[in-house]
Amino acid sequence: MKDKLLRDAVHGDIELKPLELELVDTREFQRLRGIRQLGTACLVYPSATHTRFEHSLGTCWMAQRMIEALRRSAAITAEEAAAIRVAALLHDITHIPFGHTLEDERRVLPRHDKDRLRFAHFLTESSLASRLRRAGIHEEVLRILRGDAGYASEIVTGAITADLLDYLRRDTYFVGFSQYYDPRVFQSFILQGGRFVINLEKHGLRRHDALSELINLLRIRYTLSERVYYHHTKIASGAMISKTVELAIASGMRIELLRDLRDDTLLMMLRLRFADNAAIAHILDCLESRVLYRACHVLTVEIGEKRQEEIVDRYHFNASERENLEARIASAAGLQPYQVIAYCPSVGMALPEAEVLVRLENGDVVPLSESNNDEIRVLRQKHRALWRFFVFIDRTAWDRAPQARNAAAVFL
Repeated sequence: MKDKLLRDAVHGDIELKPLELELVDTREFQRLRGIRQLGTACLVYPSATHTRFEHSLGTCWMAQRMIEALRRSAAITAEEAAAIRVAALLHDITHIPFGHTLEDERRVLPRHDKDRLRFAHFLTESSLASRLRRAGIHEEVLRILRGDAGYASEIVTGAITADLLDYLRRDTYFVGFSQYYDPRVFQSFILQGGRFVINLEKHGLRRHDALSELINLLRIRYTLSERVYYHHTKIASGAMISKTVELAIASGMRIELLRDLRDDTLLMMLRLRFADNAAIAHILDCLESRVLYRACHVLTVEIGEKRQEEIVDRYHFNASERENLEARIASAAGLQPYQVIAYCPSVGMALPEAEVLVRLENGDVVPLSESNNDEIRVLRQKHRALWRFFVFIDRTAWDRAPQARNAAAVFL
């Protein structure tokens, strides 16, 4: 089998190797065609319907671009490059429908890259895994994905990654933003001491152009977070889907079913299997008619760091506490428990990309966050300030909003 050239809307022509084509043609990988990259963001940005399928192809191609750049500073063998590309291609293979909402926001399930059983299902027990074994790179790909392979893992799972370099371009393109990073940023990528580093030094002087472009990456990441990833409509609709999944699990649905579903088939399965469940049917009806739950009470970082941590410890990490809060607010407001949804993100919203290693003009290699740059500091503070705790209520019962708001203020 020969290499194949594919036309990508974002990167233009991208090239896949024969093994990569085999992996793409597996049932496990094809499933990603039905999982949208941005979940319910298409309710805000209608063209944001791109999927984890094309994102995975783009990530593989960005890994190749990074490998080519890094070869200017160190030797990377063909075998190492092949494993990195495949790991990049498969970095999202364990994703399930609406995964970030279910895993990171409502914490119904473990993170896709931390779920041992799901990892085994897709990467050790599948036909895809068999193809990796036949190619002799199965163990190395697993090592990269688990973060145990030094710079190879950093390319795929680190701070500035092939994943990031694809989705910054892809997400901005499909939501219609005009922000793009300059491909010259690749020229700053080096390997030093076996680590992936961004070089901000030339002849003992600060490379301001390299630093500016690196900061531009973080600006784009912040803009997407502010206007897309944490958009209140996306959060509300995602929380509604998460609530239906939680109710379905409580009614006997096995979590393992989610592994083989796509966005649309998950919603259809919930509709058909739980047709007699009034709560699930009501929320799905609201979603389908875009009568989304609305926030009646909001907390921000202005409550203070200590109070924020208390809220997160109680309601982000503890599903039973969250359900109890929802039930108490509903009772006080004369609503059904499923008509109230509490949304509590973690406090880990501080631009992790700012932890990428950089080489300074004095030769020191430090995380970018320690480079004493005011703009980085401001961006991290702004990103942290995106944290919001929402109490959403059913919009069809909005006349009960004052009572729900008062109850939330008391119980929180």
